[in-house]
Amino acid sequence: MTRIERVRTVMAGGVPDRIPVMTHNFLMAAREAGVTMAQFRSSADVMAKTMIDACVRYDTDGILLDVDTALLASACGAEVTYPEDIAAVTNDAQPRSIEQIIDDLAKVDLRSSDRVKIYLEAINKLSDWCNANDVFLRANADQGPFSLACLLVGMNQFLVTLLDEDEEEHLMTLMELTSKVSLQMHHLCYEAGGHCTSYGNSSEGCSVVSPGIFRKFGKPFEIRLDQQLKAEGIPTICHICGWADPILEDLAETGCPMYEFDARTDIRKAKEAGRGHYVLSGNLDPAMLNSGTPAEVEAACRELLDLFRGQGGLMIGPGCALGPNTPGENIRTLVETTKKFG
Repeated sequence: MTRIERVRTVMAGGVPDRIPVMTHNFLMAAREAGVTMAQFRSSADVMAKTMIDACVRYDTDGILLDVDTALLASACGAEVTYPEDIAAVTNDAQPRSIEQIIDDLAKVDLRSSDRVKIYLEAINKLSDWCNANDVFLRANADQGPFSLACLLVGMNQFLVTLLDEDEEEHLMTLMELTSKVSLQMHHLCYEAGGHCTSYGNSSEGCSVVSPGIFRKFGKPFEIRLDQQLKAEGIPTICHICGWADPILEDLAETGCPMYEFDARTDIRKAKEAGRGHYVLSGNLDPAMLNSGTPAEVEAACRELLDLFRGQGGLMIGPGCALGPNTPGENIRTLVETTKKFG
């Protein structure tokens, strides 16, 4: 089975010859290449070469292209900070009212964003290399509807507004518009050559909002996005940070084929809730991969592999982005352990 076939088989709910491995490693890859994040996010050539070199170095089944969590927000007019050697971030205090954000979003076309253009060019370059070298390309479409709305309003203000019944109509309109922006980004990433797309809806997890808030403001738009992508034949992966145990059954109703959870979510519960509905990516702890010994990494990998071996349902890797100083020895251990015991 080829590497591309291996990942596609898992995402489709089948059983591969072994569990595939992919890492969320753009920060680590840039650091190993001696590339600052300013250089990484500003050049499609640098972005593509950095990720290709890392894939060759560790011999993973796929490449996850990501750049930061502010790509879509910046294209939608949010105020963003661009550190030299840290990923770009949206400022928590955003100056626009929700009404102004809604007015501005109606005019957004991602194809006019210079940052989005660079990112799509990098996907295109990676696509050529990945197809020639049998490597699966996961093109991250940045934020999902809920998380994008959160970033545009500002985290603190958004969380307060979610509890204000008088703002419900505005919030629903905002979510309608962020859903359209998110869908456009998926289209652009897939058209540029990704074998699948992915997105983060991290702030809708239960470490940030209640299950009730998720069901009211997050779930309906997640269903809409995932079902539209499914109808168009675009496979996707949704990443949710933190603790997602209370909404695992809800996620089975969205139509998303694969969810990526981090280490706080009980992978056994996720496996059971997703049976017949979604498969899993992750969920090794990035902190363990950063500070653990190779022996500890192997033990954690084997425990996870034992849970899924011969059944399908898992693409193993970190449950969230790896830190820039993650030891290469630990990633080699992850890959080699998977190839030996997966």
